[in-house]
Amino acid sequence: MKSCCLVFLLFFQASGLVFSQNLIQGVMSGWDEVQSGPPSFLFMYEALDGVVGNRTLIDILPVNSEGSFSFRQPQASTRVYEFEAPPWSWKILSRPNEMVSDTLTLHKSPVGPTRLRRVMSKSNWGAEHPSWKYDRLRLFAAELDELAMYDRMALSGAVGGGARLVDLNYTDSLDLVFEDACTNLLSDSAFIHPSHYRDLVFALRLQWKRDSGLSSKLLRQFWQEESSADTTRTILEKVQSHGWCSSWIEVNKSWYQEVAPPSELISWVSNNHSDSIALALGCALDEVALAMWWWELSEPNPIASLWWLNNANSPLSSLRMMKGSEVWSALDVVNQVWTTPALDLISLDELEGKWTAILVVKSGSSASMREWSAFRAVERSLQSARNDIQFVVLSIDGTRLAWDELLDSRQYSSDMLRWVGADTRWLDGLSIESIPQTIILSPMLEVHSVSTRLPSQGLGQVLIKLK
Repeated sequence: MKSCCLVFLLFFQASGLVFSQNLIQGVMSGWDEVQSGPPSFLFMYEALDGVVGNRTLIDILPVNSEGSFSFRQPQASTRVYEFEAPPWSWKILSRPNEMVSDTLTLHKSPVGPTRLRRVMSKSNWGAEHPSWKYDRLRLFAAELDELAMYDRMALSGAVGGGARLVDLNYTDSLDLVFEDACTNLLSDSAFIHPSHYRDLVFALRLQWKRDSGLSSKLLRQFWQEESSADTTRTILEKVQSHGWCSSWIEVNKSWYQEVAPPSELISWVSNNHSDSIALALGCALDEVALAMWWWELSEPNPIASLWWLNNANSPLSSLRMMKGSEVWSALDVVNQVWTTPALDLISLDELEGKWTAILVVKSGSSASMREWSAFRAVERSLQSARNDIQFVVLSIDGTRLAWDELLDSRQYSSDMLRWVGADTRWLDGLSIESIPQTIILSPMLEVHSVSTRLPSQGLGQVLIKLK
């Protein structure tokens, strides 16, 4: 499996999809080497927006037995990266001028995963890194939130008669302490100018003001003051910042119900008067595209669709049209390879010509073991009636040790086992979302079904009807 992924790694490097500057060092923390050790590979994505979470795979990073890895700096501007080693995922900011001495630590959560993928875990840089400084502010804000919680509830009317007991001098002093902490951080060189880091602080301030009871009108004014100073970034650069998107959504999540009557919105869109919409929102003209995208996501409607029809060349059009990962076609499937128990790399064209029932499993999963036994029973029951169906047990274990443990647990050497590791491309291509899961491929290697019944829940009845 490792040699297979290295082939892909070399492909990425040869095709110029990875960057060409100094390497940043990273380490994975929290894996028990006595058990399975750290994952062998990290899948590195670039986050493209903070609205719906579009992302693109840019590299596959080898991880050594001690958990160390490295990745290249972005070339020109700060980027949002997501590292994934299913089920864990980490989202980080990386600067083009990152100090080579800065080490990124990816922590494994001490709490077990609740789903198969993208279980967000903690990461941290060195003590002088902007992300570390922001994290300190965020934790400080959480402490102040706890101190202000009762008074905010009382002022909101949630505590009957409690408002008269609130010491406003106390709540005001908490506001001042928080604002002072923000002001001090915003004087740091990494936070002075519009940037991902400044956006995160502003989003934190906006949330604090919302929690403190600031009205939507005053919140919008506060947002407009900050936005008016941000004149150098394009709308594409802004939506790549998760802090900026968080602030925008906090203020504008219901803009289409607040800034103008429906008749005016219809008129503005019909006449393509985007400037009127921008004026009503108090935003730059290019942000109208984000407003329409958000409206369309929140409440699909013909008005927003008409705006996009009239503004198909908006810089956000490509992001809006992205559909995320799609299930593989037959051509995609035949171009894949997987690993046999003998550690040979075999093309999936070995399956061509017959229907294939695949049971996706992981070592250590009791449900996987139960369904594996039922899977074997289904295979035996159909041997005479359907000899045009083959049965494959597919491991998505992330380490060689876990794969070996799975091999040791099989009861019959005749079982057809294959291994692809915790490869996010396979998880996307076959839409693997749970363990165990059954997938059916056609004789032409088309993905016939990605979530059919489990063996113990009627898989045999599904297979007998295949035509």
